[in-house]
Amino acid sequence: MSESSMTRLPPFLRVPAEIRLIIYELLLSDHDDKILRIRTEDPATYQSRKGEERQRRSFRYIQDRMRSRSGESTYGLIKSPGLHPSILGVSRQIHAEASHVLYSHTFDFGLDVESILPFLQDLTPNALSSIKRIQLTKRSLPYTKDFDRCEWRNACDYISKNLSLLQLDLVVYGGTPSLANRPALHWKQNSTYTKVDFALISKLKECEDDMGWVKQVAAIKGLQVLNVKAVLEHCPIPSSKAMAFFVNFSASIEEGFTDYLKSHMVTQIS
Repeated sequence: MSESSMTRLPPFLRVPAEIRLIIYELLLSDHDDKILRIRTEDPATYQSRKGEERQRRSFRYIQDRMRSRSGESTYGLIKSPGLHPSILGVSRQIHAEASHVLYSHTFDFGLDVESILPFLQDLTPNALSSIKRIQLTKRSLPYTKDFDRCEWRNACDYISKNLSLLQLDLVVYGGTPSLANRPALHWKQNSTYTKVDFALISKLKECEDDMGWVKQVAAIKGLQVLNVKAVLEHCPIPSSKAMAFFVNFSASIEEGFTDYLKSHMVTQIS
């Protein structure tokens, strides 16, 4: 670049590219936590954001799950000390140079599955291609409603078609009877499913409502790393086949279920 062209650039862009990259790392890389948590904003924060020049994509979500009452909101980043993403809005060149630093973090959406698709759809193609790590959380099967299934299906479909992930961290909520080891209850939580069992379960039509989400997440291919973590909460002693299946599935999450998903999602490196 000629000297005259350099003088027309803003002062920051006259700094050598190597120095700019160091600055981006300092501004956009949280050294204590490599996870960026995206959540659905509370109504008050959303209303205050409406006046901003750059509008984030809005969506409807369930504010009250007991009454299925919906509201309007958008997604937001839970504040992370030491992170200054506003630099990406300075210019297109800076955004192109720095976005890969910000988007190299793991993006965690918690239980706010409705925020996944709007967040990803608002990203530039360059930013979208920079995302390599995502954390998804699946709500307990007995508490999954139709809107949860719809949001999960749409999110997994978009991720499988538009992202080239290297790592997926999957958190699955399950249940365990906290009194299951008492002999008087005649219940032993020692019946688990294997990888082969899940291959059969995935083909059963009667399991489609409860396990259809598995096929949708399994469509995300080409991973190098898949981490599956079970979060077990108290549930009643099973009194039906459906609840017994849920408890046995919960006990299998980190073993047979993980093996099954890895066989479909992780690229085997020879």
